Amino acid sequence: MKRKYILKNKKRFFTFILFMLMGLTAVISGATSTYGFREPSYKTITVRRGDTLWNIAEDYNKYGDIRKYIYDIMVLNDLEDCQIIEGMELRVIVE
Repeated sequence: MKRKYILKNKKRFFTFILFMLMGLTAVISGATSTYGFREPSYKTITVRRGDTLWNIAEDYNKYGDIRKYIYDIMVLNDLEDCQIIEGMELRVIVE
């Protein structure tokens, strides 16, 4: 013989269901707003007198390791070493 479940406290039951739905909604909305890959944007700058790759990297690197950013500038501009000349145009990554 099956026992029939009797809901004793309807207010508590519906509050529980409401919180479960809110939690489920938060989990689903959090999962859909994940950060995906974003194409980097570039800016062309002209090297001024006294500029170094380190100074340029300090100006344009918003976060992360500055040495990696310098390496990325060197790869992007096909530089073999850190020597830059006044008037040279460099592409830098703008985040």
